[in-house]
Amino acid sequence: MPITTHAFILMDKNGAIIGRIVSAGLTPRVQGAFIPTIEFSKYESVFSKLEHAANNMLFTHTDKIQTKIDRMDFYVIRDDQPAAKLKVKGLQVMEGEAIF
Repeated sequence: MPITTHAFILMDKNGAIIGRIVSAGLTPRVQGAFIPTIEFSKYESVFSKLEHAANNMLFTHTDKIQTKIDRMDFYVIRDDQPAAKLKVKGLQVMEGEAIF
């Protein structure tokens, strides 16, 4: 059975393209390589803080940062369905990968 890849375009609440997620799997979560755009620089520090907190097992801090990211109202569209906006929850961008 061939592996199906899907491409998602990650956008902020203002419609700016933050990056692209090339995913090899959709269940139970979407995970794949993250290719940032210049717009990602606006959010890079919060994702760096999340990664630092997770790596250092600062779970309470990690939860607070994740809640902050969730409130930023990121969403994705798929390359093959550009009219369908999918709200993103639990977005993590770490080490060149994105998962939600």
